[in-house]
Amino acid sequence: MKNIFSIVACAGLLAASSALAEETVSNPVTVTPQGAAISTNNQEMANTVTQLGGGVVEYRDYTPDLSLSLIGVSAAVGYESEYVFRGEKRSSHAIQPKVEFSYPIFSFDLYAGAWYSSPLKGTKTGELNELDAYAGTVFYYDAFRFDVGYIYYWYPDSDSALVSGDMEVYGGISFDTASYLFGVNVSPSVYYFYNWTLEQHVVEMSLGYAFEVGEWILDDARFTLPVRVYGGYLTADKKDGGNLGGKECNYWYYGVTADIAFAATEYCTVSAGVRFSQREGGEGAQAGNKYELTGRESNLWVGGKVDFGF
Repeated sequence: MKNIFSIVACAGLLAASSALAEETVSNPVTVTPQGAAISTNNQEMANTVTQLGGGVVEYRDYTPDLSLSLIGVSAAVGYESEYVFRGEKRSSHAIQPKVEFSYPIFSFDLYAGAWYSSPLKGTKTGELNELDAYAGTVFYYDAFRFDVGYIYYWYPDSDSALVSGDMEVYGGISFDTASYLFGVNVSPSVYYFYNWTLEQHVVEMSLGYAFEVGEWILDDARFTLPVRVYGGYLTADKKDGGNLGGKECNYWYYGVTADIAFAATEYCTVSAGVRFSQREGGEGAQAGNKYELTGRESNLWVGGKVDFGF
């Protein structure tokens, strides 16, 4: 449920990714949260993919035969004018590829993948490449979806004086509201993340829905408008990994994303839109054992992505 395969290498793999998402919609769209991209995607099992931190979820009951043909592969490559993760701006213009593999076993989905964020040439000094490697499993029960996993964040060009990587575990629950809201599924979810490198706790909640807008866009049902709202709270005892004295950090954050998505083919979806993020707190001089976050409290930016799913 962070830019580090070279862009070329990731593009080669794409032919497959985010930065969670503190955070998309039609077949085979994946909703990318900010940050690490955690999702399950198997074309034979479901038409819609869920992303860590929110998105449109489709639930199912199945008992598949074990077969290599059930292996799911998804990939994506995106561009963000700003990379904001859990309310904190990490970089300006960035290319963000991703690749993921999944396998269904009874009511479980096993998945593993990697997400990379690479700031474009000319961005500010200190904006790091980030690679997130992750693995987990999803369990489906009735209208519920339970997700647990592990993420390793690696910053290959980080200054030697700072942490170059950190590890996080997470667990989350999503719920299909269609049976209770006249067929409308807003996919409410809540996730908990624990980063033991930073001694950091994060709780994030989200809602997501894909509006059918094809009637107003070229009268083509392949167009949708996925919208996601999210909010969370972060508290860390060692925001810098202890390298600067183990500074504390606590703040709230929330945001919204909205895209126009077009299902170009059964296996490819193109989307682009706008994002907004707001942070409350987490600033101040590095005194009294407090860590000062960089960047603005409010961020408004645009992004786009091409998703592939097989």
